[in-house]
Amino acid sequence: GACHERNRDYESAAKAFRQALALNPEDADALNYLGYMWAEQGINLEEARVLIERALKIEPENSAYLDSMGWVLFKLNQPEEALSYLLRAAERAERPDATIYEHIGDVYFSLKQLERAREAWEKSIAIEPNDGVKKKVGSSL
Repeated sequence: GACHERNRDYESAAKAFRQALALNPEDADALNYLGYMWAEQGINLEEARVLIERALKIEPENSAYLDSMGWVLFKLNQPEEALSYLLRAAERAERPDATIYEHIGDVYFSLKQLERAREAWEKSIAIEPNDGVKKKVGSSL
């Protein structure tokens, strides 16, 4: 599933993840991966949320799963709820994660908290340079 997703063959990726979940419905990584992939695409958002909720029941402190929940909630236009998950994800991460901080910045930006958005995006860039995030910083000025 992950190989298909990296090659942007999302239909095959979803099929592979569904097969994995048929074999092991408690595979938290597969639950999260499929849910996050859909959240990134902005599709099947309610189902994505359910999958990520299941992953979080298995591993409630997993920073990647917390980030995924925050991101799917953001895509579902629930930025306040999303922010609480994303901030917890940042706290729980073993090391700073550029994607988590980018997501935090996006949520703050949607909430019109431009200074906080810029700070989060700058943290993201400091961890991992990214031209797309640099453009977001510029747009927040």
